[in-house]
Amino acid sequence: MAYLREVELKYRISEIDSDVIGGDAGSSARVYQLFRDLQNDSKEKFITINLDSRDRILCFEVVAIGSLEAIHARPMEVFRTSIMVNAASAIVLHNHPSGDPTPSRADIQFTQRLVNLAGEMGLRFVDHVIMGTECYYSFADSSVLADLKRRTQR
Repeated sequence: MAYLREVELKYRISEIDSDVIGGDAGSSARVYQLFRDLQNDSKEKFITINLDSRDRILCFEVVAIGSLEAIHARPMEVFRTSIMVNAASAIVLHNHPSGDPTPSRADIQFTQRLVNLAGEMGLRFVDHVIMGTECYYSFADSSVLADLKRRTQR
């Protein structure tokens, strides 16, 4: 006898402060407001936020949980739910338990891979936000994301 697996998508509802509802979910400041508790985690977490065509959040997924200083996620896992929920765009974020949100060389290289993959999939890659202690780094705000996208177009 052979078995066939069926994939089932389930949503779990989380309560958030009502003052952060609405507005442009695609802004780094909004992402920081919504996920600021991530700065208190002792392990790195990598999250994908899926948005509709109006930049409203459809859902988010914790893609990977790492150690104090490292995390491993495959690019195709990052956009798994983006495909499943037919997202128009995506934002990724992760935390640096050290408190310093400065991107590492590995962060920049991984973001380039995500930009490439999102482009091939027809998914708009909005930002990669790194959470620190009471601060964050945004690839989009710093124009690094625009540079990575230009490299992809060549």
